[in-house]
Amino acid sequence: MSTEKIVITLFAKDRPGIVRTLSNTVLQHDGNWLESSLSRLCGQFTGIVHLTVEETNKQALLVALRDLSAEGIFVTVQDASSVEPDQEEVDSVQILVEANDRPGIVKEITDKLADANVNVDNIDTECESASMAGYPLFRAHLFLALPDGVSEQALEALLESVSDDLMVSILDE
Repeated sequence: MSTEKIVITLFAKDRPGIVRTLSNTVLQHDGNWLESSLSRLCGQFTGIVHLTVEETNKQALLVALRDLSAEGIFVTVQDASSVEPDQEEVDSVQILVEANDRPGIVKEITDKLADANVNVDNIDTECESASMAGYPLFRAHLFLALPDGVSEQALEALLESVSDDLMVSILDE
C-alpha cells in the first residue's frame, strides 16, 4: 500500500475539544499525525498539521476533514506527497527583539530578514505596556534559519539598524 502525505491548515473559534475532534477524525481514517503547530490567539484557534494516510483512505479522510466545517472547524488540505523535507544544513538561531511599538515594526524587521535571505521558521509577537514608561513595548520571539555567510553578530547588527530603540538578544537554544 502507498502512503500519502498531506498538510492541513485549520481555523476555528476557540473552544475545548478542537484538537480532540481533529485527531479523532485522522485516527478514524487510519491517518498518522506527524507534526503540528497549533495556537490560540484573540479567541481563535488555528494551526497546521502534517499527516500521512494510506492511499485507500485518503479520499474519505479529506471528505471527513472538510465535513468538520459543520462543527465550526474549517480545514484546507494540501497534497504534500511531492514535497521533500529540508535537506540543507542551516544555522538556526533564536532571538528576542524588543522596541517601542509602532505601526510597521513587523514589516521593518521582516524586510531586513528577507533582504539578508534569512528564513523565519517561527515568530511570536506581543505588545504590552512598558512598566515604567507607560507606552506600548513590542516584543518578538523568532526562530530563524541563517544562510551561509550570515553570522549571529551580523544578524544582530542588521536588526538593530532598524531603529535606535530596537534591541536584539541572541538566546540559547
